[in-house]
Amino acid sequence: MSYGRITTMLLLGIGLIIPAYAQFSFEIPKESNARILSYDGIQVEVSGKLALCSHQERGHIILDVKGGTAPYTFLWNTNETSQNRNNLYAGTYTVEITDAKGLKYVERIVVQPPFPLILEEIETKDATCGTGNDGYAKIAVKLGRNEYEDDNVPYKIYWSNGLEDVWEADNLSPGTYTVRVADKYNCDITVSFDIKAAAEGISVSENIFDASCGGNSDGNISLSVSGGVAPYTYSWSNGSTSKDLLDVKAGIYDVLIQDSKGCTFQGSYRVKQPDGFTIQETVSVPTCEGSENGKIELQVSGGTAPFSYTWSNGANTKSIENLGAGIYSVSISDASGCSFQKTFSIQADAPLELELVQSKGISCSGENDGEIEIAVSGTKGEAKILWSDGVEGETHRQGLAAGEYEVQVSDASGCTISQVIQLTQSAAIQARIESVLDVNCEVGSVMGNAWVSIQGGMEPYQITWSTGEENMREITFNKTSTLIVTVEDALGCKVQAEAKVDFPSNAVSQNGRLQFNYRKLEINSEPEVLTDEEILFESVIDPEFIAWQWEFGDGNTSNDKDPIHVFESPGTYEVKLTGFDIYGCSSFETNAIEVTSITPQVVIPNAFTPNGDGLNDSFIPKMKGINSFSMDVFNTWGEKLYTTTGLESKGWDGTYKAQSLSAGNYLYKITYTDREGTQTVRTGGITLIR
Repeated sequence: MSYGRITTMLLLGIGLIIPAYAQFSFEIPKESNARILSYDGIQVEVSGKLALCSHQERGHIILDVKGGTAPYTFLWNTNETSQNRNNLYAGTYTVEITDAKGLKYVERIVVQPPFPLILEEIETKDATCGTGNDGYAKIAVKLGRNEYEDDNVPYKIYWSNGLEDVWEADNLSPGTYTVRVADKYNCDITVSFDIKAAAEGISVSENIFDASCGGNSDGNISLSVSGGVAPYTYSWSNGSTSKDLLDVKAGIYDVLIQDSKGCTFQGSYRVKQPDGFTIQETVSVPTCEGSENGKIELQVSGGTAPFSYTWSNGANTKSIENLGAGIYSVSISDASGCSFQKTFSIQADAPLELELVQSKGISCSGENDGEIEIAVSGTKGEAKILWSDGVEGETHRQGLAAGEYEVQVSDASGCTISQVIQLTQSAAIQARIESVLDVNCEVGSVMGNAWVSIQGGMEPYQITWSTGEENMREITFNKTSTLIVTVEDALGCKVQAEAKVDFPSNAVSQNGRLQFNYRKLEINSEPEVLTDEEILFESVIDPEFIAWQWEFGDGNTSNDKDPIHVFESPGTYEVKLTGFDIYGCSSFETNAIEVTSITPQVVIPNAFTPNGDGLNDSFIPKMKGINSFSMDVFNTWGEKLYTTTGLESKGWDGTYKAQSLSAGNYLYKITYTDREGTQTVRTGGITLIR
């Protein structure tokens, strides 16, 4: 088998036929692209057409075999058996040629890929304002074969505006252009681009919202911009750089708008505001003090009708009436939402006044010597005076009886004022004698005191006692008698009172006998006084003591003569018995009592004989000083036979379910709590004897 060398088919040109000859020893003539291969008379000439400009093209290989012994067979590495190959992609192809004598020859052919032409992104600059011809474009090759070595431009360049072989085109008017670039092999690429034009200048339309009220910052200028080349920039005379001007006061605002080409537009816009409010008011004051016939009438101009009104008194009309003196405010709003506030003061004219100059009451009960004097001011025109008893025109009245007098004054404007005057007479003098005995228990003396209580009349009072004292409200006495007192007031009215006073014949007791003893109400084996025991206190009290009180020293008291008391806690208590005589004087006797706590004791027997003889017939412990108790009885198997609670329990009688149990041993559990709250549990055995 003979092997040829690798034949490489280069990208030389569109549709170029490349002859090549495969042989073991060869050389490539400089003046051609051929290669001759020979082996024992077999010669192979390789030619083909390559894909030079685009991957969409396909190449082919043509083999011209000479020499050897025909016919020939062909086997390609792609399992094809044809002599020539079409529709080839780039890659390496191997063919084995066998002649009629079985001689073989192998040729390897490399088909290279096409080499495309690719441009950089076109750099363009649009025309400036309007339809100017200052557009610009520039191209560059990103990938290609630079094979025009003798030219300044290694590619052929054709612009649609007629320019050739230049990388840049300027002075371009707005429009669409194409440029075609070709290399030596006539591989080319054509691209198009646009030179944009600014519009016929910037066009602006505005929508102006005027400020609602004078001084309010709620005006707006909204712009719609077209033409030119976006984006736009804005410069307002108030410093704002936004397209729309928001929340501004009334005034003139200038704006400079510039597009991306530097084209500008200047505009001036005015934000208006409605005319302000003008209010004319007519205020009518009330005719009289306290009357409500005043009025406020308004005339409103300016602003934007219709108007709404809100008054401080709740009214919503333009004018208000039936007003008394006072302060009234109104808030007026127009159709634009503007509002105005104003306050009005209604002050009544000087009021009609009625003054009571003097009022003199009746001297003594039943007399007619009362007097009234009045003064009137602030009248409009002639004043009319009318008294409730029918008298007219008088301002000074005398010789009046006690009672109620009403005077009414009116003037020409219809204002009226009235006043009720009460003429009183001094209450009838009332005198009452009261007395008390003043006892000095320490020295054993008694003194009588009497005094007069006076009501009514007019002070000062003249006081005369039947015992001779004068102008003294209080006197002393030391015997039983009748006292008389005469009282005269400042008006000369008199009254007399009398009273019988008693003076005791007995002296104050200072040595009356007051004694007591105490003992247990229930006799027991404990000699001392124990807590919770009933103690009887027995007293010896002389008859001169009409009342008494016990104090037991523990906060408890008693008014019984011989009380029974229980001390709940141990300690030393001072028991006091106090006696009181008819004068309230007292004597007392005390004794100290020592109270001790009982020692809790529980004695449990070890046997009992329930035979009905009344002796030891039940099983119950002997207890002292115990507050609570419970007991359970069990047989020796642990079965509960009996249970009981309470200090009054009679104990177990040796039965279970009403049946007598046999003699023997049984078990118990006893639980008890002493008076200190300590609980104790005791268990053991008990013998039942029959």
